[in-house]
Amino acid sequence: MAKYSRPMRMPSNEDRIYKMRMYENKIADNIQAVKSYNQLMRAAEFGEQHIKKREEREIESREEAIRQCREQNLEIRRAKLSALLEGEDQLLNDELKTNSMTLAERRAWLEARSRALKQKQNTEACQRDRYAQEMMDKAWRDNADDVRVQDSKLAVLRAVEGRKRQLEEAVARKIIEEEENRKLEGIMERELKIKEQALWAEVATKAAKRVEATDVLNEQMELLSKLRSEEQAAVKAEMAAMNMRWQQEEEALKRTQAERKCYLDARNKSIQATNQGLRCTRNGENDADKRFEAECAALTAAREAQEILQEKELKDAQKREAKQYANHLKAVAARLSADDSFRNAQFKAEEDAESAKREAGWKREEDQRQRLWNRVHEERQNQLREKDKVRFEIEAQKRLDLENNERMVKMAAAEKERQLAEQRRVDPETIFTSPPA
Repeated sequence: MAKYSRPMRMPSNEDRIYKMRMYENKIADNIQAVKSYNQLMRAAEFGEQHIKKREEREIESREEAIRQCREQNLEIRRAKLSALLEGEDQLLNDELKTNSMTLAERRAWLEARSRALKQKQNTEACQRDRYAQEMMDKAWRDNADDVRVQDSKLAVLRAVEGRKRQLEEAVARKIIEEEENRKLEGIMERELKIKEQALWAEVATKAAKRVEATDVLNEQMELLSKLRSEEQAAVKAEMAAMNMRWQQEEEALKRTQAERKCYLDARNKSIQATNQGLRCTRNGENDADKRFEAECAALTAAREAQEILQEKELKDAQKREAKQYANHLKAVAARLSADDSFRNAQFKAEEDAESAKREAGWKREEDQRQRLWNRVHEERQNQLREKDKVRFEIEAQKRLDLENNERMVKMAAAEKERQLAEQRRVDPETIFTSPPA
């Protein structure tokens, strides 16, 4: 009976190691994606900057290709026309030569012409025989299994050699493309460094301006707080001086009232004493004394009323002055509050403007990036369409050249038939009497 053995438990940290590896692989993939994206963006920016030059070079290359194709076609047509004109010139010269010849010269010329035609016919016959022999050899090779197998092997070897040569050419082209891509990446890296340096310089300039503005605002805040403290100290000193003046005036008023009251009391007492003495000495003058006392009492009451009125007016003046001073303090406090509100509003407006400027810059960069992608895509589509157009033009030109060649071949064959017909119309006696070639 087989003994059961419990499987060994994996280490407790194996799962954590696996997760860490997965996390590291994910980070590496993200870094590679960011690098690919940055490389693509640099390529797009480089293409955006050099798109005009590339368009000019492509237009020049297309124009050069079309010009060369036209020149080649023109040279071919010139060669064909030259051959045709030379043939016609030769025919005219032959006709002129035969017209001015004697009978013996004409017979000799016709014999030479007959020998040349015979030699040409023999050459064409040899070519036809050679072609027929090649076709027979080909048919024999196709029907012979061993030869066909050998030819197939040779064809395979030739195909392998051709494929190998194509692969070598592809590798060479790939090496050239990689070298060009490295050069392009180097140029893009240099331009990117220049842009980054300019960007960092702009950021440093903005930071310096921001620090300078902050320093100016801090100085203004310190100056404002200093002015506020000075105003508060001046207000406190003014309030203390006014309170002291009010206390002094009140104490002076109290002293004046006390002195006046003492004076009046003393005078009343002296008057009462005098009146009492007079009443004692002159009992007959009671009525006069009463009237005099009444007058004195009325005078005293009038003076007291006048003093009370003066005291009331002084208190009212002090109240008005205190009210004006309170209004002045309220106005100063309101002005300080307004200054604080204006400064806070100005600071907030500057912060909002800076934030709006940053948002606008980010949005502008995003719009530029989107426009760059759109332009790259549109440029690629235009290149594809232009490539198809050039290919169609080349194919149409090839078809036109083929038709022209066929027409020229037909014209040459018709001209040859015409020449043979003219030769057949020559005097039969001259032809039959000529020696064989």
